[in-house]
Amino acid sequence: MAVAVATATATATAAVVLLAGCGGSDDQSSDSKPDSAGASSATTPSPPPIASFDPPKAFAAASAFALEGQKGVGTGMVGRSTLVASLTGVTGRDIAAQKEPWMVPAAEATTTETVALTRPVGVQLDGKDVVAIAYVQNDKGNGTQKAKGQVLFQWIDSADGKKVAEVVTDLTAALGPGEGVDDVVGQAYDAATGQVAIGLKPAGQAGRQKVGATFTVYADPTTQKSTVIPSFDVAGVLNGVVAGANGGNAQGQGEATILVADAATGKITKRTPTNQAVLHVAGHGSKRAYLSGTTRKSDADNNNTVYAVDIPTGAVVPIKGLVQDGTMNFGCLGDEATAVVCTARAADGNHEIIGIDDTTGKKAWGYTEKASNRVVPSVTAAFHGIIYAQTEAQPVLMDAATGEDVKVSTPAPPESASPTDGGTPGSSQSSDPSSQTNSPANANGSVMSLYDGKLRSPHAVTEYGGVYVQGNYKRALIALSPTA
Repeated sequence: MAVAVATATATATAAVVLLAGCGGSDDQSSDSKPDSAGASSATTPSPPPIASFDPPKAFAAASAFALEGQKGVGTGMVGRSTLVASLTGVTGRDIAAQKEPWMVPAAEATTTETVALTRPVGVQLDGKDVVAIAYVQNDKGNGTQKAKGQVLFQWIDSADGKKVAEVVTDLTAALGPGEGVDDVVGQAYDAATGQVAIGLKPAGQAGRQKVGATFTVYADPTTQKSTVIPSFDVAGVLNGVVAGANGGNAQGQGEATILVADAATGKITKRTPTNQAVLHVAGHGSKRAYLSGTTRKSDADNNNTVYAVDIPTGAVVPIKGLVQDGTMNFGCLGDEATAVVCTARAADGNHEIIGIDDTTGKKAWGYTEKASNRVVPSVTAAFHGIIYAQTEAQPVLMDAATGEDVKVSTPAPPESASPTDGGTPGSSQSSDPSSQTNSPANANGSVMSLYDGKLRSPHAVTEYGGVYVQGNYKRALIALSPTA
């Protein structure tokens, strides 16, 4: 989807950097009960207010956490908590380091092996910012019980790490005894209800013969029920309805048909055939699901189309007139409001970016790299009207509604740079050494020396900041606080 800066003066505490826009870039249900204890039984007072901007347009590097040696890492940000998820569980840290970090494990039993996970995302439940995450697992069995595949869904209060809900989906009836899942291939969520749907690939031929090359598992935190939908490649979920494409037969060769289903029962309620040979899930906005397809007319003529699917009704708006000289699989990101941005990268370099009005499903703007004096950036995030993206030169900001570059005045450096990192204390800097341990740069295992001083476009954003993974220097999660 599928979601930035003048050169920073690096201090080990925080380099304030402008994100300056610049041109160029058999259905089964399973019940389970929430863990009322959660990750911590202690009652923690609400932390004091911190800086927030909706949406943020400039950031400072606030903390850095090592990711070396961790497998299957997914990162994100929900509310004011930065997140690192791995095969062992998910850890949340307050962006301002005003509370102790929390950790919720992916498995309690030693006989449970976690093999894959989704990216942690933010939803709203009972007015709280909640982390929604799913793990694909193999239960190796106990006593005379056979091994089985399962999916664990968790909803976690982002502020304190307490579980709000949990659902375990047994895949035995769907895949067969002892059969499991190979990988997560898709992820969709409804931010207003917390409902989650994930696309999965069976690991064995027996499983593929039963549910197809791709199938979907849906879970609802309110009912604590789940459903397995065979041959369904999910693209979006909204208020108990899922939209996607035919997941294909055991060989992955199915009709290129857009599907809508009742999520609780798995019943297909609408089918819309297309002329595409194959459909690819592109992503989703707040209202619509998006798919991408290519029909080859000749070696030099391809019909590339993005389909905007209204999830409640199944109505489809085809977006045509896209790059035709190669197969283009688009990835789309919603801004959690009314806009969606989609990009595709062509082998010949004629990359394309388009903006879509998620309310109507119609293209609002767009350009290709060869036909414009602007480069097509790599989009990393979108939030409340702003697109965050990266070019070779720098991170950039774009207006999600118009595609125009967004320029922001460079904020003044903070007066309280930490002296332990080479900065000069300002007038507000405390002389008490113990006070320095409360800064995000020095708390909860943060090691700012991991930060390479080059701010990049965030991969997850809230009004309280953003995060991205730094990989070319020392692999680390870089947490960003907003400055404008």
